Amino acid sequence: MKKTILVSLTACYLFANGYKIPEQSLNGLALSAANVANANGADSAYYNPANMTFNNPNKNYFELTSLFIHLNKVKFQNNNGEIYYSRKEDFALPIFHFASKDYNSYRFGLSIIYPGGLSKRWDDTIPEAGAKEFTLKTIEINPSIAKKINENLAIAFGIRFVKSEGIANVLGLKPNGNGTYTPLYSEYLNGTSFDKGWNGAISYRLNNSTKFAVTYRSKINLSLSGNASGYYSLALLQQPTTAVKTFNTKGKVTIPLPATLNIAFAKTFNKTTIEFVYDRTYWSSYKKLDFDFEDPIVNAIFGTAKQKNWKDVNTYRIGITHKCTDKLTAMLGYAYDKTPVPDSTIDFSLPDSDKHIFSGGIKYKYDDRLTIGFSALYTKQKNRNAKIYDNISNSYINGTFKEGGAYLFAFGMNYSY
Repeated sequence: MKKTILVSLTACYLFANGYKIPEQSLNGLALSAANVANANGADSAYYNPANMTFNNPNKNYFELTSLFIHLNKVKFQNNNGEIYYSRKEDFALPIFHFASKDYNSYRFGLSIIYPGGLSKRWDDTIPEAGAKEFTLKTIEINPSIAKKINENLAIAFGIRFVKSEGIANVLGLKPNGNGTYTPLYSEYLNGTSFDKGWNGAISYRLNNSTKFAVTYRSKINLSLSGNASGYYSLALLQQPTTAVKTFNTKGKVTIPLPATLNIAFAKTFNKTTIEFVYDRTYWSSYKKLDFDFEDPIVNAIFGTAKQKNWKDVNTYRIGITHKCTDKLTAMLGYAYDKTPVPDSTIDFSLPDSDKHIFSGGIKYKYDDRLTIGFSALYTKQKNRNAKIYDNISNSYINGTFKEGGAYLFAFGMNYSY
């Protein structure tokens, strides 16, 4: 039963990053985040701040985009014939980007984005024992500065400020076989953190049609702390009773938001630009989850470090931008995203699997200052077999995660002056 709260904190964090959101602009969503070497305008401040130096030197750029996210239900087909469904989830997020005009070969940028978050909720007895509800809200403020070395080369550096708020709720009920249940534990955790990291970028343009870029975002250790409340059965302390004891205590945990590396190449053919991005996420920094509760009894029951042993993974992205007319631009994107979660640690808190990502969008240039657009993205998850530890029966269940996936939509405007 020591796994209970470990699972809670894991899910709070992992849902933010197993479902991480690299699509943080109108273009980024339409191109499945293959928007690095060819990033331009306001959102270059986020995707590749070095590219700010190649914008029009006499103009400031900003973007306002509304991002809408719909997470489908996840289905778990238990090999014993039972079926469990998670709830569907919906979110709306505002996004802002700014890139300045030239100041003696320097540019300044600012992005306010939501690198992850989302939520997962289950209502069936077996999954809710480890994942009744997990929600994580994050907001990142990312100022940056870029320097143009010459007409072909530019570099950039930024600071990442990440504010996080997490909620975790688990409920353990032991079935008595007659339609009633014996309560074993309930836990509700609310924690927050404020943490910092950095990012860097370098861009090289062989000419106006051939572009290379490398970007890096550092690991950020999320230092979540907050209050945990609930109850546990005294039977967990080997006492001959089913009575429960309530608790309210402080808890803390440090978990890594992994570093990421993007290597990108873009080539323009007349009115069409094709970009390829190799995206490496260094999840191997997430080796285990270890935390402390202030109450020594609660810590003795729930405070055991859990091995995670995640692996570094790659995502392969391709984006196509075609200028249909002087006013209309069309975009398409595709990505193949590998999961970092090994078979040994997959559970209901993060039913993750490899994904195919498809996207597209259009932009309309209203005048020399204003452009408006719409983009959409669909994530298709592969089925995945799983062997999951059941906290109630202290045994393993076998089955398959199916369905899932997500739809994302963005409506945005870009303005320059």
